[in-house]
Amino acid sequence: MTTPAPTTTTTTTTTPHSLSRYTGRRALVTGGGSGIGQATVLRLLAEGGSVVAADVSEAGLADTEVKAGPDAARLTRVLVDIADEASVRAAVTSAVDALGGLDVLVNAAGILRSGHTREVTLADFEQVLRVNLVGTFLMIREALPALLDGHEPAVVNFSSTAQNYAHPYMAAYAASKGGIQSMTHALAMEFSK
Repeated sequence: MTTPAPTTTTTTTTTPHSLSRYTGRRALVTGGGSGIGQATVLRLLAEGGSVVAADVSEAGLADTEVKAGPDAARLTRVLVDIADEASVRAAVTSAVDALGGLDVLVNAAGILRSGHTREVTLADFEQVLRVNLVGTFLMIREALPALLDGHEPAVVNFSSTAQNYAHPYMAAYAASKGGIQSMTHALAMEFSK
């Protein structure tokens, strides 16, 4: 009688650092110096992407580079004020030049100014709209030519539950995020083909 040979099973655990979904992909991420934008940059790098982190804060971008560790070899930093058309144009040009093209644009940059509506100044209201909504538009408009030449291009825009649900003291923020949501739907229809 023969005894069967023992069987062995190997289990492979996948960690975020062992994924390579973005190898060969070129991404530009706004708000890359902090918060969700920084986390997005770090994840794209960890998954093999080449990334330009764009932010208004030089210190924030330096922090992102430190946190990227060995992946920082595929990271480029660029200063940008997304509310300023000339700054956006220069930043997108720099990003496309650094990456040799563009496949992904992530619009994570944004600001929140809260307060009683009767006390919110026009300047504060307009600043939130300018950064969140107009800035997202400017980044998309300037990046479109490179994206259309890119490999499986994608644009990711960040909105908020504030666009659908009442959050007191956040009228400008809610308006900006609702605008982003509507603009994203319109752009998806325009460029889906």
